Amino acid sequence: MTMRAILLQKYGSENDLTFEQVDKPDPADDEVLVRVHASSVNDWELGIIEGKPYFMRVFLGFFKPKIKIMGTEVAGVVEAVGKDVRKFKVGANVYGDLCENKFGAYADYVCTKENGIGHKPTNLSFDQSAAVPHAGLLALQSLRDIADFKAGQTLLINGAGGGVGCLGIQLAKMHKNVRVTGVDSTEKLEHMALLSFDEVIDYTKQDFTELGKQYDVILDTKSTRSPSDIAKALKPDGIYVTVGGDMRRVFQIAFLSRFVRNKENRKFRVLGLKPNNGLDHLTGLVEGGKVIPAIDSRYPLEQTPLAIRRFKQASHKGKIIISVEAVSLPLNDDE
Repeated sequence: MTMRAILLQKYGSENDLTFEQVDKPDPADDEVLVRVHASSVNDWELGIIEGKPYFMRVFLGFFKPKIKIMGTEVAGVVEAVGKDVRKFKVGANVYGDLCENKFGAYADYVCTKENGIGHKPTNLSFDQSAAVPHAGLLALQSLRDIADFKAGQTLLINGAGGGVGCLGIQLAKMHKNVRVTGVDSTEKLEHMALLSFDEVIDYTKQDFTELGKQYDVILDTKSTRSPSDIAKALKPDGIYVTVGGDMRRVFQIAFLSRFVRNKENRKFRVLGLKPNNGLDHLTGLVEGGKVIPAIDSRYPLEQTPLAIRRFKQASHKGKIIISVEAVSLPLNDDE
């Protein structure tokens, strides 16, 4: 039996993706077969397509990608389970982050081990659910596990209009008397204001590291500033956490930040995401109405290259969804 899938045969751009029929996978004894209803676009997909940064080809494949079917986030229904699977039954609605389970959500079906998924929030659609696991846990693990963000503190989110920022502001506002500043481009400021940011900064007009303001915590999804610049916007004893972006800066932060103004005990951290660690907690927050994902746009599976292109433009407000179950949707006006 075959299924539809988006295939990547060589490094390049979204134009090198092909929409094809491939063999439907069979779950191993310790795997779950999920019929995919929705996925999304993340930095992972763009990095795999381009094979950049180049050192990642040690893991992705030197000359051609090992990962043929991308798709980090998945939301769907369990269709079959291996004999050793205990947590899920056929018919269960699930979602999760597949980045440690060989990806594969840009297809009608994907196999994953049990640790790649959890039970889907009951109050979200499949499209909405696909916007949560990866971005939500990047925000949750950064603010809760690394920064220990708490009541009365100030937070700046750089790249605040994307998936991580839209969920991060909601997680932060669960604490009392906090003030959250969002940094992003001009076209996203109105959207960010609707998300209850206390202040928004247009990075095309102002550099937040040069405004003379300091924050207890900085959550960075872009990583475009050097540690010495970031230090100017960070309070003594404050903490900066990057979840990705410019990999040159990420590595600079990881290896050089210990030497930046350490006498004032500013801490610089690179989040090493633990996929699906805390997913059940995040699900509870979603079901309790405390966290609501923001969706920028939806594309059917065959239009995945257009979705990737929109992601590259960095103008999306919230998550870009791949509606795998959709067979025909109109192109967005800006495509």
